[in-house]
Amino acid sequence: MKKINFVSRNYFPDSPGGAEKVFYEIYKKANKDFDCKIISSYYDKSFFPKKSSIFSKLKTNNKILNYLYYLKNMSLKANFGCDLVHANNIECLRLTKKPFVLTIHHVGHFIDENIRHQSWFNKLMAKILVWQANNASIITTVSENTKKDLIKMGVKNKIVVIPNGIDLNEFKTLKNKNNKKFIISHVSRISPEKGQDFTIKCFEKLPNIIKEKCELRIIGHISNINYFSSLKKDKIKYFTNLSNQEYSERIAESDLVVFPTFMAEGFGLVVLEAMACGIPILASDQPAIREAGGKICQYFKQGDSSEFIKKLIKLYKSKKLRIGLSAQGLKWVKKFSWDKVYKEYKKVYLEMLK
Repeated sequence: MKKINFVSRNYFPDSPGGAEKVFYEIYKKANKDFDCKIISSYYDKSFFPKKSSIFSKLKTNNKILNYLYYLKNMSLKANFGCDLVHANNIECLRLTKKPFVLTIHHVGHFIDENIRHQSWFNKLMAKILVWQANNASIITTVSENTKKDLIKMGVKNKIVVIPNGIDLNEFKTLKNKNNKKFIISHVSRISPEKGQDFTIKCFEKLPNIIKEKCELRIIGHISNINYFSSLKKDKIKYFTNLSNQEYSERIAESDLVVFPTFMAEGFGLVVLEAMACGIPILASDQPAIREAGGKICQYFKQGDSSEFIKKLIKLYKSKKLRIGLSAQGLKWVKKFSWDKVYKEYKKVYLEMLK
């Protein structure tokens, strides 16, 4: 049986996140066809399978030391004792001629001036990303939009687009839902670029006759503690650092999910999660999110609070619209099952292992 080293800076569910969840699901499927090993940093060792090579996370705000620490630990552990390396991050260098698959989920942090200040370090990391991508055997990414961004940045290597998937056994509709209020849930990790403060400010601007009949929930793990501390807590319910089951149940309890991200998303996994639970979703209008949500997800111009509020009110008032979007979403997500997604990754592995 061929051996594959799965390398990721963070591992799900030890570190909750979209990219981590995707890599975890691919690993689970691949482990049935190949001899797989996880290489990652950890907070809690108990989350990891026995066949893992793990190292503790580095606690420092020094970006250079941080990068070098992960580069050393992952690169030295990843490249040996296997037939193929699948890396989920650019800190893992290719040190041998063995097949090296590099998955890049998004590059918004490097190309969008409106999202993050392009410091000298960020510009350096962008160049490293391009070098790493061109040095790999093949690149996989999650959307056509991210592929275009990578080419724009200077990646000349072969890029295969494989969308993210959704576990339809984990994310499903909730029977006998009887909410006393209309539940609006902002679902994403809690960090400035995800726009929780934007949602809170917009919620406060709703007409009182609507606001008093609604409940705002912030659902997601805390990625930035300082940002979390700055958010208004009064009359807002927070559900943080949940288990997988609790996370999916909180989504399914909702009447509407909002995703007003300010980050140039690579895909937008939250869109599929909401649809799989039969919940309508209102999201920032971005090309990659449209790939995930098609014509069923409802969109507003990114950062436009007036349009966001207008469309939120429309969804609140029209039960008929919500029921229609729910039914369409449940059909749409079936094409994103993990079985279908993994088949595409397996094709890549087998081609590289020839």
